[in-house]
Amino acid sequence: MSEAPWLLPVLEQLRARRARLPHALLIESRQDWGADRVANALALELMGLAAGKVASEVAHPDLRWLAPEGGVIKIDAVRRAIDFLLQTPQLAGRKIAVIQDADKMNLNAANALLKTLEEPPAESFLALTTGNAGRLLATIRSRCQRVAIRPVPNDVLLAWLVAEGVAEEAAGYLAVEHGGAPFAVLAAAQSEQPPLWPELAAAARAPAAARAFAQSRRDADLADLVGRWLRIVCWLLRRARRGRVPAAALRFTDDLATTRRMALLNTALSRPMQLQRLALLWVELWPLFAPAGPPRLQTEA
Repeated sequence: MSEAPWLLPVLEQLRARRARLPHALLIESRQDWGADRVANALALELMGLAAGKVASEVAHPDLRWLAPEGGVIKIDAVRRAIDFLLQTPQLAGRKIAVIQDADKMNLNAANALLKTLEEPPAESFLALTTGNAGRLLATIRSRCQRVAIRPVPNDVLLAWLVAEGVAEEAAGYLAVEHGGAPFAVLAAAQSEQPPLWPELAAAARAPAAARAFAQSRRDADLADLVGRWLRIVCWLLRRARRGRVPAAALRFTDDLATTRRMALLNTALSRPMQLQRLALLWVELWPLFAPAGPPRLQTEA
């Protein structure tokens, strides 16, 4: 995989500062725009390892990579990382800890980390990555040097996806479904996830087609599927908006969002029934959405 062009300026900046990096760095981006990849490249360089490896999978005495478990980072995991930073470096010249998706720390974990940021151990380096910096304690943000990864225009994004082997048409559809997040789009394409839009357009033809769609997707991850559907609908509404958005369309977006939340929280939810219900509503509401389609991210004029 070639390095994404929007990451290169950040990496060059950090490489130029390698000898005088701060004790703590906060790498910010939108979700799936590459903050973790920057932390990965920086950790490899600080350990003297070749690029292309996955730092979180490297067994190195001077590196710890901490990621959420079950969607959260708890205090015990943070305490272990802090204890690690207090140890003497063996090979890399400093102890390196990366906290991936640091905004997933619970309050106790965040407070434990804050004490270390206030009095960082000698010969230590801590990198935090986040796709939602607003969820971090303001006191944590203020005690880290912050590096931001900026999104790029559609033409740069789509050209990179095509260069990585994603079919141009699929890239346009998947970019809408995944909120324009390039690494989410790439992962979807590499897992051979087909765009959802052609199925939704076919399902909208009649109630029988909607039921067939629901049946064909009965074993799908409902939260993921409905999340992609919601992004498509929001894109369609933005494109079709001419004055006031119909109340029925807004109610449907709320319904999709609520169903996604329920799917994430409730393992006993009847997923096939929910999917069929949404598909039948989709048939009724199709005239509100169809004029704006197809939902594809395209290069900007």
